[in-house]
Amino acid sequence: MGNRLVTRRAALTAVAAFALAPGVALAAPEGARFGAIRIDVAPLRSNGGDDYANWVAAVLPAALHQSFARYLAPGDRGAPTLVARIDEVFLGPEHSTFGNPVADAIDGIQGEAIVLGPRGQQIGSYPLYSSVGANTYSNQPYQLDITRRRVQTLAQSFAQWLPGQMGL
Repeated sequence: MGNRLVTRRAALTAVAAFALAPGVALAAPEGARFGAIRIDVAPLRSNGGDDYANWVAAVLPAALHQSFARYLAPGDRGAPTLVARIDEVFLGPEHSTFGNPVADAIDGIQGEAIVLGPRGQQIGSYPLYSSVGANTYSNQPYQLDITRRRVQTLAQSFAQWLPGQMGL
């Protein structure tokens, strides 16, 4: 169990260091409002992740709307658009312990929030890498369901961390 805590601490430290790196993102304007939210899974799809892209696209819009609910101004033509682009999904290898059939892994998702002004010009860019511990018990008939759940959990994690990364 001690090794597992060290591994998770190391992962969290790496994520925090990336999030706090100087010059990575611009501070969000005070009173930020978004007229619309769009997602872009094309980079993920182009890397051969068709299933992953479909699974992310299935849950990310609702997760983003929930995370940004208080910052939304639907129909406001002067409000910027938030585009959440997902570049990569990383499913970590299984690490079973003490012969236990339940295995743990650390999964990750990498992407960027891009804020576009009313005329489509880029106002800001906020890269984000989010990692999540995953239970990877692989019982063959259900393996695809487990993989889908892991990818969708990553998409939800991305949506939850994004407002903080943007300074909101």
